[in-house]
Amino acid sequence: MSKQQLSYAACLLLIGIAVGIACSNTEPTRVNATSETANKPVTQANSIDIGFAQSMIIHHDQAISMASIVKGKVSTNIDLLAYGILTAQLQEIGQMKGWLTAWGQRVTPPANAPMAWVENAKDVTNVQDLLYITQCKSTKGQMPGMLNVDEFHHMRSLSGAELERHFLESMIRHHEAAIPMARFAINNGQSLLVKGLAKAMIREQNAEITVMKKLLTQLDS
Repeated sequence: MSKQQLSYAACLLLIGIAVGIACSNTEPTRVNATSETANKPVTQANSIDIGFAQSMIIHHDQAISMASIVKGKVSTNIDLLAYGILTAQLQEIGQMKGWLTAWGQRVTPPANAPMAWVENAKDVTNVQDLLYITQCKSTKGQMPGMLNVDEFHHMRSLSGAELERHFLESMIRHHEAAIPMARFAINNGQSLLVKGLAKAMIREQNAEITVMKKLLTQLDS
């Protein structure tokens, strides 16, 4: 492996360490809480927490599918990135499915309204969140940042540098759409578990966006 490849591998390793620290610092469920009031913010979820977990499972699932397409077909740097995305998001899906099961909720949102938890949110005051509500409504029920069927099939048909470029550009767009979703959950959700994971996702995906933009620059050089 070249020095350049090692530098990217080290960068991805640091991302993984940072995410692990972030997740370890999230508030655990306090099973033996001294009062019901003290336990409520952690164990109970509102419609924002539930909707975020349901929608982010779908969002993560597509990212995993994208990473699976390029695994073993691209340069070492991008292969390492795809592996990191795949493993981290599989773990996060497991967490969110576990919470939804514990809350007695379905794992998937309504098929025709995956972002209803944002569009129908009440008492939202943050300007960025209000703009995000408008953005979600403008997509007419579609989840922002998601590839459509034609785009997904197109990625499958590519190889070499074309595949690498398409993957990086699509994953950057995908990550950039997940960040305001996570921010909305932090600002309007109730569960400290959800808030902790959403904060970790923002740190993780911002770091990966930085790496992907550097890899795109390398492709252009």
